[in-house]
Amino acid sequence: MSDSAPRCPLCANVLKLEPTFWERIGLRSTKVRCPSCHHDCDPRDADMMGSAFWHWAEAFRSDLMCALDKLPVLESESAVDRALGTIHRHDARIMPSTDELVRSCMKHQRPVLIEMARGRDATLQVAHFGDEAANKLDAVVILGTSSPDSGGKEWEQVIARSSSTHFVLYNHPCTEGAEPRVRKAIRAKVNPPRVGTTALAGAMAGKSSKRRQPV
Repeated sequence: MSDSAPRCPLCANVLKLEPTFWERIGLRSTKVRCPSCHHDCDPRDADMMGSAFWHWAEAFRSDLMCALDKLPVLESESAVDRALGTIHRHDARIMPSTDELVRSCMKHQRPVLIEMARGRDATLQVAHFGDEAANKLDAVVILGTSSPDSGGKEWEQVIARSSSTHFVLYNHPCTEGAEPRVRKAIRAKVNPPRVGTTALAGAMAGKSSKRRQPV
């Protein structure tokens, strides 16, 4: 079952496709204008974009939730500082729940998700700091990378757990690129969750006609 909704092929804004009587009988164009970017798009393209975006958003959500489940509670502020990087501590935000944390991460990685849904060579990877095999973990790192055509920009995020229900999230400025420690953690992961040019094909393979409201 798919939870996708039609989205603008350019900006991934959710669209309402409600054809009029004249459009149904072919006397008026069925194209819909996106209220966000004002792009006129075909309903079929909007359906495909909605399916692809939902597919990779859910894949990212699943990878992130699995990584968060393994994250231990860091009981001291100094431990949290080391996990996030001491110089970043004051730029971090407290997330009071897993749901709010996931929503915030998806919002931050939206530019990358849009490119993946459009079939571009973008990647979105999740990994751990620390020794995962020995169950000695400090943080979860996320690295989203846009396609080379759009500059290969990097969206880095670091997450530490401060209590059983609270997390600390740091969003590294994308203008500075990813930190070497984050790139190293991503490279060290044996099987990184990677997405790329097969995004649209994978999304359409799992598409269903039944839809709910998008996340």
